[in-house]
Amino acid sequence: MIIFLLFAGAVLFACSMIFMQHTGWRAVWITVGLVVTVGSVLLMCLNYNQHLGMKRVTTRMTYPLTSSVTGKHILLFKPVGTKTERIYLYNTNPLQSKLEKTTPATTTVIVRHHAKTASMHIDTTHWVYKNEELRLMFAVGMGDHTFIGKHITFELPANWRVVPVTTAAR
Repeated sequence: MIIFLLFAGAVLFACSMIFMQHTGWRAVWITVGLVVTVGSVLLMCLNYNQHLGMKRVTTRMTYPLTSSVTGKHILLFKPVGTKTERIYLYNTNPLQSKLEKTTPATTTVIVRHHAKTASMHIDTTHWVYKNEELRLMFAVGMGDHTFIGKHITFELPANWRVVPVTTAAR
């Protein structure tokens, strides 16, 4: 919708500059066309850069955690790049043999010990339009439910260990 306002403002500005005679109404229509055009561009830039008309929405999912290695209480990780970047390999279903993994580019991970049971909490954050009118106004520039990031918290009992994949292979 904002694109249509931009187009209408530009057409109104151009037509009033070219086709209207030099009267007081010409100045009014030129000003209206210019304000609509510049205002539309400004609103589009604010929506793209500052997420105008949007709010952050975080959803939290909690899953039970099973060991990455059968018969042991272990959470595996692979070091990537620097010492602080890691890919964690986890399993939430004991019947599933393939391990799931975290993505360091879009996910932050915290490992906490001394929990009663092993679990993981996944907090996913999206940009969502505040109401339907703003979604209709800006939906062309930025879609609804735009992904921001993911935060995973592993809650582990004291008897669990976090070890690299190379150590667990031994």
